[in-house]
Amino acid sequence: MLVYDNLNYVRIVRPLPNFVEHDAYGIPVMEAQSVDISKINNGIWLTNLSNATSGARNRENKIVHCFAKDEVLRRKYNNPYRLLEQLGGYYAASSLDFSMDEKMVEAQIISLTFQNRWSGAFLQTHGIRTIPTVGWTIERFYDITFSGLRDGGTFIISTMNVREDGREKVFLRGYCEMRNRFPCTKIICVGAPLRGMDDDICFVKYFRESFGSWDRNPGKAIWQPGMFNWDGSVANLGGM
Repeated sequence: MLVYDNLNYVRIVRPLPNFVEHDAYGIPVMEAQSVDISKINNGIWLTNLSNATSGARNRENKIVHCFAKDEVLRRKYNNPYRLLEQLGGYYAASSLDFSMDEKMVEAQIISLTFQNRWSGAFLQTHGIRTIPTVGWTIERFYDITFSGLRDGGTFIISTMNVREDGREKVFLRGYCEMRNRFPCTKIICVGAPLRGMDDDICFVKYFRESFGSWDRNPGKAIWQPGMFNWDGSVANLGGM
């Protein structure tokens, strides 16, 4: 039998406590955790994973979202204890948002969804309020991409770069399916609304001039640090 040190055991085996359920694909189920979305940008603020530090000021009022480059997310996934240290003390964090492509096969979609939900369940079992980051591709993978989720909490999604890629129809079909499957779940959306989305969503817009620090400019109405699209480019006004 192979013997691992603790970190490598977690990296390779990906254990979770027995009380964490797994679905038919073996994907961990994240618990529904509520966030008062009415307070976002009004007492609770979003910050990017790359800007989150264990010593950040006012972190108890910040939600760490994980829309970042895959290479950044991969490093976090492979160092889960360091991620715990980084996110400790924040109001909440989201699960790691690994990119999925319509050309991927089922095995890849299962693997990426597993990594997303495992990261969220891992954080939850260590006492961090964690919001599932939810994404999807084409209809035949909906059962996978919407697995490991419970209704009644809060999800975070993003419309960043959807228009530029001409993916509005694919996005909206998946969005409608998500709302049908999880009718009691509140939604935070990073990016501007698309025609056909509901008005009960908390939309968080990013503008180039707001990429400063709320800590240094507490009088400003809105504060957001730098934000990355799924492909790693910095958000701009045209992409909103």
